[in-house]
Amino acid sequence: MEQTVNFIDDFEKDRESNKYLIPNIARALQILEYLARVKDEASITEIAAKFNYPKNSVFRVIKTLEHYGYVEEANHKYRATPRMLYLGYAGMRTNGLVENSIDVMHSLRDELNETILIGTLMGNQVVIIEQLSSLQYIKFTTEIGRGVNIHASAPGKALLSFLPEKEQKNLINQITFTRYNDNTLPSKSAMMKEIEIVRKQGYAVDNGEEIKDVHCVGTPVFDYRHYPIAAIWTVSPDYRMPEESFHRIGEIVKEHAMRISRRFGYDPG
Repeated sequence: MEQTVNFIDDFEKDRESNKYLIPNIARALQILEYLARVKDEASITEIAAKFNYPKNSVFRVIKTLEHYGYVEEANHKYRATPRMLYLGYAGMRTNGLVENSIDVMHSLRDELNETILIGTLMGNQVVIIEQLSSLQYIKFTTEIGRGVNIHASAPGKALLSFLPEKEQKNLINQITFTRYNDNTLPSKSAMMKEIEIVRKQGYAVDNGEEIKDVHCVGTPVFDYRHYPIAAIWTVSPDYRMPEESFHRIGEIVKEHAMRISRRFGYDPG
């Protein structure tokens, strides 16, 4: 289900009553969030129809965003680039998430000797904001700012499971349940059952649900409101992290995530 972004809509509603707003900037922001959160890619015609904007106006906005590297074109369709995610990463750094997590991530990496990552929700993806690579010869690494899908990833399921109910439902409605292999959750009903499991055990797993033979275990980081502000997780080839090890590793990741959560005022009691 397509869902239009919220805070940019306020710009449009107030445009006539607020002389300081610049319409094309508001349109650019709305189009960027639409491409980042709702549609993987869209043509100028599709965007114009979605927001009832003149095509020539959308064309100028899109070409400006493309010039500055925020969108890219392929086959006459446009998609958001990682440049947007780097801005989000910079914002999270100012909130102290990385600074309050990095020493705990080192501790977790040293205990498991696997790659450790931390990310936060941005729209309908989890954006990676920091990682520590395993010291083993065969290891997994990725790019800071990369978006991770929700329905087939440990951090996505961990964050989704502990969101407030209304926010959780809205986010589930945005998910396209792409089937990567037989282990991928195929539907909303399957996701709701998975959420019950994750909430009960306190951690989520990725049992090769997007990339076969790659396993992940992750758990949320909470703030003083008991809100999941981030997820921390570990990734490994399946032969080093078989299914029978998920519970043991989940408990270890939970313990380390709790250390970070307490720094943000979280009190489990």
